[in-house]
Amino acid sequence: MTSTSKLQGTNTFCKFREKLLANNYNAYESAAYPRMFLGLSKNGKTKRGNRVSPAMTVTHFLPRI
Repeated sequence: MTSTSKLQGTNTFCKFREKLLANNYNAYESAAYPRMFLGLSKNGKTKRGNRVSPAMTVTHFLPRI
């Protein structure tokens, strides 16, 4: 994630913190930029990290078992 809160692909290893939410979903927060979360729109496009919060459904992901 860049400092302008856009998701960017790189060849290096990306670091996100995984947070377990109360509704058994996961939210992913950038390790480099705290309070910027990974979110997808209903069309599958990424949303800016500073525009979403873990309370919004666009940041909820099902955990892998």
